[in-house]
Amino acid sequence: MTKVDIFSGFLGAGKTTLIKKLIAEAYKGEQIVLIENEFGEIGIDGGFLQDAGVHINEMNSGCICCSLVGDFGRALEQVIEQYNPDRILIEPSGVGKLSDVIRAVQNLHNENITLNGFSTVVDAKKVKMYMKNFGEFFNNQVEHASTIILSHTAGLSQEKLDGAVELLREHNT
Repeated sequence: MTKVDIFSGFLGAGKTTLIKKLIAEAYKGEQIVLIENEFGEIGIDGGFLQDAGVHINEMNSGCICCSLVGDFGRALEQVIEQYNPDRILIEPSGVGKLSDVIRAVQNLHNENITLNGFSTVVDAKKVKMYMKNFGEFFNNQVEHASTIILSHTAGLSQEKLDGAVELLREHNT
């Protein structure tokens, strides 16, 4: 059974840093495949990850949860068949809807995979601004997360940190 973990979060929130840390520490010894999708030309640090034995299936030509839903499903099926991984890590575009990525995995109806977790990495300093300016996408990532990880908390006052948590809890207890 292959576990599927989805790591969402807005651009610069720290998804790649978290994934690198998990690969180096928590997932050591597991056969891992990373499926990532980024807007623009700069993807995840492929050199580091390949050195760690991680296979990368990059999809940079659109949003994983919009135009690539069909291709995404085929890519996931191919990855399972080709590598038979213990775990698949999915890092969708920072401006993608987490609910769409979850649905795309569920719609495969593949008995060989299980959705393990959907984590959203949130820049604690930008919660209010992201909710205001990118509400539909940002709030979707927060609302559908099984885990919310706050990043960029260094130097943030307890009052501002508490305020960020309060705003997030309005969308996910």
